Amino acid sequence: MIVRKSVGQMRWRSIASGCWGIMMVFIRKGMRISYETRFLENNDICRMKIEEEIKQTKFNNAQQKAGMNLIFTANWLSNQYASALKPLDLSLQQLNVLTILQGQETHTAPVNLIRDRLIDRMPNVSRLLNKLMEKGLIRKDRTLSDQRIVHIKLTEDGLKVAIKGRELFQSVQYALNDEKAEFLNDLLNEMRT
Repeated sequence: MIVRKSVGQMRWRSIASGCWGIMMVFIRKGMRISYETRFLENNDICRMKIEEEIKQTKFNNAQQKAGMNLIFTANWLSNQYASALKPLDLSLQQLNVLTILQGQETHTAPVNLIRDRLIDRMPNVSRLLNKLMEKGLIRKDRTLSDQRIVHIKLTEDGLKVAIKGRELFQSVQYALNDEKAEFLNDLLNEMRT
């Protein structure tokens, strides 16, 4: 039994084995307790292997299987983040730009610095920046000494969205404790060497 607390209510989730189940939610408001029953979605309890997820029974070797699993899991995680950021009408790449700018002392950075620090190194950073400008989250400034250098500055609205976006980003959770997450980080770092 997993206990989860949220504002104004307590939830107890009973999980059945396999890829199906029923969830009973007990809601406590003051002295009154009520409950409701819901069917669990696959994401709540299912831990499917990569073979089951992509309907492929054999891989040439363990490295091919690991690579496929990594790509599949990265896409799954990207979708989780995209869903979390949807209320802000913000993509993961756009949040990345806002966060980079937020981390700069004056919330300003040249385009090249942003390009170098992006997680997803896309070739067309200009289009990404233009979309953020259209939303009023950044503005472009040119230096008087060298008109070729463009500085990107976070606007007040951009700062608010960056902070809220970071909260939504950090709200995405997955089934790894800190120890397993550190182990995974070590493996991923080793993989890129």
